[in-house]
Amino acid sequence: MALTILAAVIIGGIVLWKAVDSGFGLKWLAEHFQKQTITEVFRENVKRIVSTNGDVLELATLESEETITKFDSKTLFDVVYLGTTESEIRSMVVYRYHLKLSDEWHLEVQDGRCIVVAPLIRPSQPPAIRTETVEKKSAAGWMRFNAAENLATLEKGLTAILEVRAGAPSKIRSVREASRQSVAKFVKQWILKEPTTQAQSGIREIVVIFPDETAAKNTAEASKLPATLTLEVKAD
Repeated sequence: MALTILAAVIIGGIVLWKAVDSGFGLKWLAEHFQKQTITEVFRENVKRIVSTNGDVLELATLESEETITKFDSKTLFDVVYLGTTESEIRSMVVYRYHLKLSDEWHLEVQDGRCIVVAPLIRPSQPPAIRTETVEKKSAAGWMRFNAAENLATLEKGLTAILEVRAGAPSKIRSVREASRQSVAKFVKQWILKEPTTQAQSGIREIVVIFPDETAAKNTAEASKLPATLTLEVKAD
């Protein structure tokens, strides 16, 4: 009798385990015995509000996957190598670029072309980190035990690093053409707003140059540049 009861318990346990281990069993347990509560809490503590005074014209955005790595190497008496701790953060970052309307502008009309020397392209700070894409890893050297500390230091300085990257020449070059189009449309819609003004001055094209380009200081070269925007001028 005892052996029969023991065998029944073992067989019943196996059957129950198989049922739980299967998808159906897990689903049944989740539906009948589990309860999940997800709560999101938002707290706001505004530290600063600053007006742009209507002085900012947004030009372009750039979304880039950025990888930042921090190495921490150590030696004993400059002789014995104790290893290198390597920490890395990878994330999608959104950079935005603008110009200041109060900076110097120069407009000149030549043979139906409005040549515009616009202000410098500036990065809007700070860049926006897409937190859902953040990936982090950290590994300590063979005689190092500071993987977590090294990663924490990298995280703390991440925004400052990205602010520097935002103003890098390579980033500015990447958004230059999109920014040129934005400036040309701004000139068309606001500076040359009236169609009669375009017709009277004979403006058919807008050419946009930025002050860090060589054509900004060479009128002859600027006149040969392709049009950034072609206008449709209708005669009355």
